[in-house]
Amino acid sequence: MTRTESAGVAVGIDIGGTTIKLGLAEAGQVLVRRRIPYAQLNSFEDIVEQIICNVRAMEADGGRKAEALGIAAPGHARPEDGLMVDGMANVPLLRNRSLAVALRDRTGLPTATVNDGSAATLGELHFGAGRGISCFALLLFGTGVGGGIVIDGRLVTGDDGVAPELGAMVLDDVPAGPRTLEDFASAVGFTSAYQRAGGDSTLSPIDIFLKAAEGQRIAAATINAVSRRIAQSLGTLINALNLEACLIGGGIAQAGEPLLHRIRAQLPQFTWPFLLARVRIARAQTGQDAGVLGASLTALLQHQQPR
Repeated sequence: MTRTESAGVAVGIDIGGTTIKLGLAEAGQVLVRRRIPYAQLNSFEDIVEQIICNVRAMEADGGRKAEALGIAAPGHARPEDGLMVDGMANVPLLRNRSLAVALRDRTGLPTATVNDGSAATLGELHFGAGRGISCFALLLFGTGVGGGIVIDGRLVTGDDGVAPELGAMVLDDVPAGPRTLEDFASAVGFTSAYQRAGGDSTLSPIDIFLKAAEGQRIAAATINAVSRRIAQSLGTLINALNLEACLIGGGIAQAGEPLLHRIRAQLPQFTWPFLLARVRIARAQTGQDAGVLGASLTALLQHQQPR
């Protein structure tokens, strides 16, 4: 998908691990937002009904009618019908079901489904820190680790829109310990590293950053260790793709400069010096709206393509 801008109003539906985020978006701006906790949902039909109710409420509040619905979901959906065929471990109610078809049939609106990391990357490319950058990677650190890659201003996907699995990069070969980027740098990975260092297993990554700011040594050591693994993964991407920027997003990115500073400090250990001098490490700008913006844009572009 190129940087082509698309006028219109659409709803973006971002399927997360604990909630479904919705937004009524126009021209890169989210006019109205809603959240649906999974605790309220007991079936696939509940998901469909709650989404439709919230879409109608957002249209009423925003004074705009949606032209299309875009769904950002983990894993992969079949392009022809939106059937969820991979990545539904955290959202079992959607496994082997097509939310896109159910919403289209109930609302009469065109629907499109895109991988959540791809959607967030599109949000940054068109409306965030990726504007004006030809080649960059977005890594999202939260419940899991995802993201996407842009080369020559285009989102990189495989056959049928299959997204890269950045969180699956193998960084260590110790059989009994963490191996992938997601093992090391997801929320669970962060907390596990802190617990192994002797810390409280109930603290979130942001809590660990707060402890480090207070001077706690094991918190600082944990953050340094995880940041090293993030730097290792970024260095690999930079060396392979000659990236202009690496953007950091997701809930853990709310730590801000204390995280980015540690990543930058360790990046030289993993990156070819000439390429290191050309790359920028920055925080993503669209925040919690990234998936909503990317999904709504995908829906509009597909809906407005010449038939």
